[in-house]
Amino acid sequence: MNRPLDARRVNVTIDANALDKDGTARDAVVDRALRLRQAGKIRFVIPAGVRREIEHPKTPQTVKDAVLPEIFTMPVGLNPQEQEFRQRLIAALQGNALPGKHAADAYHLAEAGKYGGYFITHDERILKKSGDLQNLLPPSLQIVTLERFLEIVDDYESGAAL
Repeated sequence: MNRPLDARRVNVTIDANALDKDGTARDAVVDRALRLRQAGKIRFVIPAGVRREIEHPKTPQTVKDAVLPEIFTMPVGLNPQEQEFRQRLIAALQGNALPGKHAADAYHLAEAGKYGGYFITHDERILKKSGDLQNLLPPSLQIVTLERFLEIVDDYESGAAL
């Protein structure tokens, strides 16, 4: 794996589940990420499909409040190369699942690859397949959990990553 990019210098894309709180110690991790964003130390860019998912009525209000004000991508038509890229991502994510089941995740990753240095997710399927996906995605994009992302931020802040 390439040395992680300085998370303070690149766009950070997130999955719809990245900022979910669950009443555990994870809540403090989410709060810390939001404080870093508020302080201008990290910059979130929300893939258009993630934004649509977060607008769902059952999404917790705390997640909506954290994500909806962020910069987001706009859905645009895809050229043939981008369509092929998305199809390769869909195939890599699908495995033996029902066709189309992971198309939205492929869309999120395609957007993250275009606009971000990180894609934060807690989706087990994406994390499990991240090695295979790295062969398809730009080398600059890292798929990480929120916890791993904050470790990278800490390494840069302390100078350990330099």
